[in-house]
Amino acid sequence: MTGGAPACESANPVADYQAEAAVNLRNQRLRRPDPATTDGHDSEADDAALRPDPYGVGQDALAAIDAPDVDPETLYRAKMFDRPEEDLTAEPATWGLRGRLNAAFGAHMRPKHVSAEVRFRQSVRTVQQPLPGCSVVSVMNPKGGSGKTITSIMLGATFGKHRGHGVAVFDASESSGSLGDRAARTTDPELTVWDLLAHAGELASSSAVSGSLNAFLRRQPTMEDILASDNSTIQSRSIGWDECAAVMAVLRRHRDLIILDTATNPLAENWQWAIEHSDVLVVPLPLRMDIAKQVFLMLDGITARGKQHLLASTVIVTCMTPDSSPELSQLIYDDLRALGVPEGKFVEAPYDAALARGDRIVYRDLPASTVEAYTNVTALVADALGAARRAAAFEYSDSFAPEPVYRRPPEQQNLSQLTHFDIRRDRRRGA
Repeated sequence: MTGGAPACESANPVADYQAEAAVNLRNQRLRRPDPATTDGHDSEADDAALRPDPYGVGQDALAAIDAPDVDPETLYRAKMFDRPEEDLTAEPATWGLRGRLNAAFGAHMRPKHVSAEVRFRQSVRTVQQPLPGCSVVSVMNPKGGSGKTITSIMLGATFGKHRGHGVAVFDASESSGSLGDRAARTTDPELTVWDLLAHAGELASSSAVSGSLNAFLRRQPTMEDILASDNSTIQSRSIGWDECAAVMAVLRRHRDLIILDTATNPLAENWQWAIEHSDVLVVPLPLRMDIAKQVFLMLDGITARGKQHLLASTVIVTCMTPDSSPELSQLIYDDLRALGVPEGKFVEAPYDAALARGDRIVYRDLPASTVEAYTNVTALVADALGAARRAAAFEYSDSFAPEPVYRRPPEQQNLSQLTHFDIRRDRRRGA
């Protein structure tokens, strides 16, 4: 039959379509997305923007250090009539006269509402409060012998005792720090930060098993972990910015509260790294004029570097040592408050000869008054830490408020609708 339409060779017009293979939608959904094309893109610029990674922990692990965590309070708002508060006097007293009577006669007298025991119980509860994300506390003072290592160990011991596993104290000195010499000896051999850095890539990887980090840390009787510096002086370089970043990439994967025992050089890379990544600063301050001046200059320098927000999260731990000047205490307080340290962030720790001797600190052998005082100090640090972490999370979740599209005209230009029409008509005519 000529001149007519050609007959269809198949009932399905797309049966012989061979341009592309059939797509398995299930596999397509689960398949890892292909990398974006780089046509016309400068790959060298991307390589330059990458963070230095000499220890192979990976760019994702390094980038995660600077990424703030989302505050869980923004995800959970309803309390559902639940009140977590409890009566701190519900348990029988164990301190003072009432505690002795309870122990001797089996009585159940409660402590007074205003007493040292109730304050201690409140401090313990404060230390145990939930802290979002991985928190970093830096113990700083540019003056040597001011008690940084003592404060770091006591903070770590108190957090570890009342919070349990998850607390690490890192000696962030350039070299030859004293943290490992003051903490309890619990491992043999005692590994150092350089041993951890030699395996940083493995420990920071997604395939690292739980507990693999424990071989490089020194577990203390109070459940915190110590990462000590190398005191052998045989290393060819010191701990700097890249080393601190690699250590933090490892620690934040396995721990949730990091305490940094810093050195005395504010211009060193490791000190600068600590300032850049800290949530709270803890400054031990024996009441001496020379140490107070160094602390003032340090905090003033932090403000000059654009980190003045850290002063609101700075806790000053004063101590009346035998060589202190009590008459200077009010002057020191006034000047530091004028610099920006809040009034409620000053707390006093007692002078204890057992801490000042220089040998290993055994927490269980410390006087009860020292343990009580440092528990109150740690509670203040925990409160400052919780406030700082929540503020950082809120800033991340709402970094800016976009301006509305509609803008109300100024009050003095309250023109009628006809006037607006005349203005637009004049603009169209080029008047």
